[in-house]
Amino acid sequence: MTVQIKTAQTKNWVAGLLGFSGIALATLVPGGPIETRSFAHINPLTLGVFNTFLTTLVLGSVLLVYFVLKSERWAICGAAVCGLSFLGVYGVDLAKIFPVSPDAMPPALLAIEVLGTVISFPLLWLSMQTLKELPQPTLATVSLSHEGQASAAYSRVQQVVMAIALGAVALGTIAFATRAAMGL
Repeated sequence: MTVQIKTAQTKNWVAGLLGFSGIALATLVPGGPIETRSFAHINPLTLGVFNTFLTTLVLGSVLLVYFVLKSERWAICGAAVCGLSFLGVYGVDLAKIFPVSPDAMPPALLAIEVLGTVISFPLLWLSMQTLKELPQPTLATVSLSHEGQASAAYSRVQQVVMAIALGAVALGTIAFATRAAMGL
């Protein structure tokens, strides 16, 4: 019983840190109120790829929160990968490895990146702890009735529509961030 309570607590911490990290990174979109540096000297394709990664990290983190709360093992693994990714993203910027701008880092950006770096450590550690504490998965066969099959098909349609909408938001964000970083 105490293992289940501890697992629920760590799982909730993972979800909270993951959601906070995703939202914090989302506030740093180039052209927004915090990330005001120019990256016009960097190849637009390179910026586009980097912004695609950042957008995927933000959206993926926020989406994973739901599945982490449902104790999905794959989502908790994803949370650990996100924690490592946040650490890498903030680390390369704080170490002035990439992306390097001739403009100084605004104080709010520095504060969020330092906080994001600090938070990435417990996110990674707690994700690994949660994975260790979860019961091992078991395989089961499920037979669906006709109504269950119709419901599953409707659910897949909803998932496709959501994926398309999410893809449109992602593409818009990537285009906006890349144009803003280029100073266009």
